[in-house]
Amino acid sequence: MTAVAIAGFATIDYVARVEGDFTGRGTLMMRQGATDAWPRAGGAALFAGAAMARAGIAAAPLTWIGDDADGEVYRQACRAAGVMLDAVALMPGSPSTRCLLIYNADGTYGCLLRPGRTLLTERQQDLVAKTPWLVIAAGPPDIGRALLDAISPATRLAWIAKDDPACFPPDLVARLVRRADVVFCNAGERAWLEGAREEAALASQLLFETRGADGVRVEAAGEAFDLPAAPLTVDDATGAGDTFAGAALAVLIEDGAPREAALAGIAAAGALLSGRRG
Repeated sequence: MTAVAIAGFATIDYVARVEGDFTGRGTLMMRQGATDAWPRAGGAALFAGAAMARAGIAAAPLTWIGDDADGEVYRQACRAAGVMLDAVALMPGSPSTRCLLIYNADGTYGCLLRPGRTLLTERQQDLVAKTPWLVIAAGPPDIGRALLDAISPATRLAWIAKDDPACFPPDLVARLVRRADVVFCNAGERAWLEGAREEAALASQLLFETRGADGVRVEAAGEAFDLPAAPLTVDDATGAGDTFAGAALAVLIEDGAPREAALAGIAAAGALLSGRRG
């Protein structure tokens, strides 16, 4: 079976919540969630891929790791999640990407990223040429541009959007919002996404807007509907949106309806967050 390629950073995450608002000055008390473990493999490619794998879809994170202990942590996480390692490229002499996520008491967060080396390898290019679906998530923008240049018009493209200029500068956002068959964003990113449109959205474009405790809005073929989600309070929501996207895509890849896809995404994200409640 040809795997779905999911392009994005392979991160080793260090997640913390502070009691207050972290400004980068002074000392604040830090609290980890009850089930936190450092380091933890992360990144959209892994979270979305794991959700696809649980639904029976062959998922291949298209990403990069170093030949270090962090890289082995990521490989082990891929094996445990049942995702393929075919498109995980080893970058000799380079460290794996590390990510420090600091959650404020109000749920907002900041991210400090130390990226490792990235290079679109022949093996990755071969997979992209064969896969019927490509997913682009937060990663190096030069890789995103190269992937858009490489895919055929027949390739279905899903974009897990993130309002982050380091990963998605304006030129890349404009291309993605025009080309993507399926778009995932959250409510806070919607205005940013729509502001990047240079023309009306494709009539066939399917959009999922996650709204936290307010559920999910789905827009498809000129129609829109909302679905509820059970509210959950957690210290660490990392990966919930990516998990939603992976589970929803698994349904769409099997020709499921948008409503069915959204319900699958809500269930998968809810299960991830429920497992982190203290």
